[in-house]
Amino acid sequence: MTELRLTNVSLSYAHRQGFGALTTTRVLQRVSLALAPGEFVAVIGRSGSGKTSLLNLAAGFVAPSEGRVERGGRPISGPGADRAVVFQDDALYPWLSARDNVAFPLRLAGVGRDERRARAAELLRQVGLAAETDRAIWELSGGQRQRVGIARALAAKPDFLLLDEPLGALDAMTRERMQELLLAVWQSSGTGVLLITHSVEEALFLGTRVVVLAPDPGRIVADRRFDFSRRYLAGEPARALKAAPEFIAAREELIAAIHADEAMTA
Repeated sequence: MTELRLTNVSLSYAHRQGFGALTTTRVLQRVSLALAPGEFVAVIGRSGSGKTSLLNLAAGFVAPSEGRVERGGRPISGPGADRAVVFQDDALYPWLSARDNVAFPLRLAGVGRDERRARAAELLRQVGLAAETDRAIWELSGGQRQRVGIARALAAKPDFLLLDEPLGALDAMTRERMQELLLAVWQSSGTGVLLITHSVEEALFLGTRVVVLAPDPGRIVADRRFDFSRRYLAGEPARALKAAPEFIAAREELIAAIHADEAMTA
């Protein structure tokens, strides 16, 4: 597997207000970011800093106005099976069961019925939903639906998993359990993960790297490496890690980086 790389990427959107002249807004400015296989990069920043736009570029949903988005040195021209995306809105098919939702991309890929159902059942087991395989989507809780969405994203065995605020709509307790699930899935799958989140604590707990974007236009102002996720996977309790002095100090450092330009303006 090879890196997913954004090099000096800028992104602008053209828009018109009413009958006025066409204007251009720069959303991202000269952003360079590489995501390696097995790495977990969390991106945080204030509203308007271009976090979701960054993910959309990596996914191939939009093309950069300037710069390059590449996979292994080859330009990315659109979405691909090597990059699976999970959104905050689970985007599941309500008329299908949990298993059939997970098996759907395998069906599109031409995998036989028995094999795709077996693989879907195994993925649901990995995300803790072995008993919910045949349940309809509308019967599942929000956390369970997001688990189905993650299992579906993993069905095609992507090299990179792109997560756009997947836990944002969950209650606090479910969100913590899902964070731990994400780390278990990341460890077992070996994928590179790019997570967009508004939660500094979530970014710090999950990310092997945390990237901070500042707004107007979006640009990287900090890129830090942390080992809390690997420490959790090695056996340290999540609550103990989040209460550790070094975790608290790192959280305050990231918060300061997020608001640094506000302080300078003031």
